[in-house]
Amino acid sequence: MSRARSASDAGAEALAEALARHESRAARLSFAEEARVILDTNGCGALSTLGNQRAGVLAGFPCGSVAAYASDEDGLPIFALSALSQHARDARENGKATLTVTRAEFEDVSDGRVSMSGILTEVDAGEATARARARYLARHPGAFWVDFGDFAWYKMTEVVAIRIVGGFARAGSVTVEEYANARPDPVAAFSAPVCGHMNADHGDSLRDVVKHYVGVDVDSVEMRSIDALGMNCRVVKDGEKYACRLPFESAATGRKEVKDQIVLMTRNAAAAANAQ
Repeated sequence: MSRARSASDAGAEALAEALARHESRAARLSFAEEARVILDTNGCGALSTLGNQRAGVLAGFPCGSVAAYASDEDGLPIFALSALSQHARDARENGKATLTVTRAEFEDVSDGRVSMSGILTEVDAGEATARARARYLARHPGAFWVDFGDFAWYKMTEVVAIRIVGGFARAGSVTVEEYANARPDPVAAFSAPVCGHMNADHGDSLRDVVKHYVGVDVDSVEMRSIDALGMNCRVVKDGEKYACRLPFESAATGRKEVKDQIVLMTRNAAAAANAQ
């Protein structure tokens, strides 16, 4: 029994080491690009403001709540806030705020998240308001209430800090300049349908791809998200879960290129398996 446990432990350790070596050299987005992907592809986050002087025991304390938002063309979050909300009352007195957003597939602390800190400012009336409304409704098409009289548009401006955690042992800061220069990822927006299709119909192929490109046998593979440079997966072996990045052979610039890369990697894996 002891020897069996030792063999199992040794196998798990060898798998973890092989995945760690692979992850250390796997091509992936920069922190700035990944932060932009997380903010652009989500629509809700934890918004924290500083309690205003009339907030009772919360005066001066961080006040956090889940808030809907949409990214503008520069990747900055836009909010529709009621004058009755804690956030709006706080922002009128002190606009300092932090928005924390997780990846769409977030389940635990091994998944990515971003925090952006800046000043929550009411958007000027006129064309700026119309643009904010259009961006917000594109992300939240059912938000008819934004036209109620007590709602106003706010935007995070004067960003001072961006912090990203991409998972275990992968975290860092992004400068305002780096974030401003990060372009929207061309394929992340349709990550969910691609991953859903692959997980539902091509699980065995994904296992073969992991075997070929990473060199490990696993029990199952779940594709969790994609970007222009590759696939973010979760692999399971003997009940244990591990992150696994599968870079594309070449960068994808659209949905067709994503399909082409996945087909290429699948065929390469199948050919290698047949050659054994």
